Amino acid sequence: MLIFLDSNILCSNYYMRGPSFEVLQKIGTIVLGQIVVDEVCNKYREVLEDQLLKLRKSVDDLNRTIAEPLVQIETLDVESECRKYRDFLEFFIIESGMTVAEEYPNVKHEDVVKRALARKKPFKADGSTGYRDYLVWETCLNLARLYSSEEIHFISSNTRDFADANKKDMLHSDLRSDLSERGISEGRFHYWSSIKNFIDEYASTKLSEAEARESTIKEIEENETGYRTPLQQFLKSSVVGIGLSGYDVLVPGNSPVIKNIELSSDFNIDEISELEGGQYLLEITIDCLSEVVSDIDAKDIKELDEYTMDVEVIYPQQGNRCTLEILLGTQVHLKAIFDSQTKAISSIELDYIEDYNCPYCPYE
Repeated sequence: MLIFLDSNILCSNYYMRGPSFEVLQKIGTIVLGQIVVDEVCNKYREVLEDQLLKLRKSVDDLNRTIAEPLVQIETLDVESECRKYRDFLEFFIIESGMTVAEEYPNVKHEDVVKRALARKKPFKADGSTGYRDYLVWETCLNLARLYSSEEIHFISSNTRDFADANKKDMLHSDLRSDLSERGISEGRFHYWSSIKNFIDEYASTKLSEAEARESTIKEIEENETGYRTPLQQFLKSSVVGIGLSGYDVLVPGNSPVIKNIELSSDFNIDEISELEGGQYLLEITIDCLSEVVSDIDAKDIKELDEYTMDVEVIYPQQGNRCTLEILLGTQVHLKAIFDSQTKAISSIELDYIEDYNCPYCPYE
């Protein structure tokens, strides 16, 4: 579930503090468009400057009232606070999993003018204003098209330009037509005029489901014999000895194979889906320290100097092929079926393997 916020929602709570935003983060992913980020940062600056001006005036008024003017205020560095706020939004977007804000839509000026002249929402009745709202709307539409399997929840308190005139939590007919033209089902695209309405009428049920899901995950993860032990056995029997050539694991040498695995304490359930008969499909990530062996021609040994990693070279008694023993952080991803009646995993399969915090990988 993706929750796209308009700037008016952020401007009512710039740092997204409080239980309402916590609920949003628990049940879905908050998404911000770059146009929203830019507008909110600009509004944030205006609010700071206005509040600072009012504060100074209040202090001046107070000093004129008391016998000896002693009250002072420290000067607020507006530029510094604005940088901190933009940094906050950028980190928030990264932590949400979206990495970057949704970029500005690629809209032709001709199309914008045509829509404004046609008086179609979100433009005003006279067609004079609505350009920014139209870019926000187009960003949200692009999001819905890009993530075609996700529910999209668009929250904006600007009901005059986005909502139906008679029903504030329903999109205007012009915007519903846009959904139809883009092939976006209204069944997975929802508009809300406030976070409160979204939580009261929709999210509260989802929150209960999320909390039940978290409780189930916690119960399974704490099951030593029915959960952790089968996973440990599978890693030892089916992952140790596997070749890594077909996986996203970068190691020096040729034909790398996992020789041994040192398990971590993390056997994290990333996703859980309820199946029939009280069974659950689990998607699991396990962080491991793997001992990997590969082979390399003796003449290529000098190339290992460019890697900052734990590599041991075993030279042959004869021939030119050397063996490399490498300690490598890996993530093993598994799929498993957990039976709630027996309280144990009934089947496991390897999904994929990737390196984890690899010290010489180009993307680290």
